[in-house]
Amino acid sequence: MLVIGITGGIGSGKSVATAFFRSQGAAIIDADEVAREVTQPGSPVLREIAAAFGPEALRPDGSLDRPKLAGMVFGDQQALAKLNALTHPSIMAGIERRLRQLGERGGTAVACVVAPLLLEAGGRRIVDRVLVMTAEESERVRRVMARDGLSEAEVRARMAAQMPPAAQVREADWVVDTTRGSEAARRQLECIWAGLGL
Repeated sequence: MLVIGITGGIGSGKSVATAFFRSQGAAIIDADEVAREVTQPGSPVLREIAAAFGPEALRPDGSLDRPKLAGMVFGDQQALAKLNALTHPSIMAGIERRLRQLGERGGTAVACVVAPLLLEAGGRRIVDRVLVMTAEESERVRRVMARDGLSEAEVRARMAAQMPPAAQVREADWVVDTTRGSEAARRQLECIWAGLGL
């Protein structure tokens, strides 16, 4: 089973790559889904987050208040580092568990791990190839403002908290630029898929 890590900064087009690989029959493991699992009410990780960031990090029903927590950590490098230290090990363990299950079941030629912080979290060791999605910065800002209803300053704070695109590209086996839209990106992805020789 070939394991491909799909990463890239916020607004870079990871969802375009995810949809493409899913359409080709690849299994998809989404780090954001795993993150939601490991921070469910009652989980050890959620208790640690509440202890570190206070009860205001939780909603009244005891679930994680993601927008509130984002407001606490983006723009504060120490707070973000603390959050990542609490969450990354459990998220990575959850991803590795899913990969093992896919391998044991068999029948999966390609599995994709979609993770914005794949490289920052040490995920290079669990994937065979890395695909980095990129786009011009102004286009990324525009997309995220439209998608998430954030201000430009909020988007840029999130971007500043991620590995710079140039550093991600240095780690990449493939780079796909989505600046010109999803159709142009899909053509690049088709070339990558064809090159796998499956």
